[in-house]
Amino acid sequence: MRIFSFAIGNIWRWGANINRAELVSYAQKLDVSGVEITFAKKEELYNFKLNKKQIKRFRELDYVSIHAPFRLVRRAGDEKEVLKQLDYIEYFYKKINAQNVIIHPNELPKPGILRRYKMKFSTENLPKRRHIDIRKLAAILKKYKNLGLCLDVAHAYYWSKYETGRLARKFKNKVTQVHFSGNYKKKDHVSLRIVSKEFLRSIQPVKGLNVPIVIEEDIKVKDIKWVEKEIKYIKSLFG
Repeated sequence: MRIFSFAIGNIWRWGANINRAELVSYAQKLDVSGVEITFAKKEELYNFKLNKKQIKRFRELDYVSIHAPFRLVRRAGDEKEVLKQLDYIEYFYKKINAQNVIIHPNELPKPGILRRYKMKFSTENLPKRRHIDIRKLAAILKKYKNLGLCLDVAHAYYWSKYETGRLARKFKNKVTQVHFSGNYKKKDHVSLRIVSKEFLRSIQPVKGLNVPIVIEEDIKVKDIKWVEKEIKYIKSLFG
C-alpha cells in the first residue's frame, strides 16, 4: 500500500513558538501514514521537544523522516557544530524510529562524518538555480556510497518537464522517497490543485516508484480542512 507522509514544514507558518513540536500535533491528526520533521534552522533542531504521547504516535507510523537544517554546514561555525546537529538528529531518529534523514547536496558533511552514524541518509535534487544537475548528482551519489535520493518533483520541473522522469530512471534504485508538491508560474511547493496539466504529466514517473510520497508544500492559510482536501486530492492522483 502506498505511504503518504506529511512534512511539518508545510505548516511552518502556523506556529510562532520556536519549538516546532507544536506543529506535530496538527500533522498527527491527518489521514496520512507518515510524517517528516522539517528543521529549517539549527535553532529549531536544538529547541525541538516531543512529549510522550507524540513519541508514541510517531512510533506507530509506517514512515518517519527528518529533514536536516537547510544550512547544516554553512551555518555551522566548525565541524564540532556539524557533529552537534547530527547528534541531535540521531537522538530524535532513535526516539521516534525514523527511517531517513534528508540533507541538501550542497550541505553534506564529509563522507567520514556521516559514516559515524547508524542512520539512513538521503540527499535531494535542487532547483536549477543551485547548479547541481543530474551529472553532478550522480557524482555525489557515487562519492557517498550509501546515500539515497529524495526526488523532489517541484525542484525537477525548474530544469525541464522531463526531469522527474530522467531522475526516476537514472536513480531508480537510489530513490528513498519523493518530495511532492506543485510548481506553478515559477514557484515551487505550491498546491497540486492549481498546477498545469503539463506539470501533472511531468510527475507521472513517480507512480512507478515504490517509495513514500512526502507532501511538502508551503501552506499559507491556517485551515486544517483545506489541508485535508489537499491530501485527499493528492491521493486521488495515485488512484
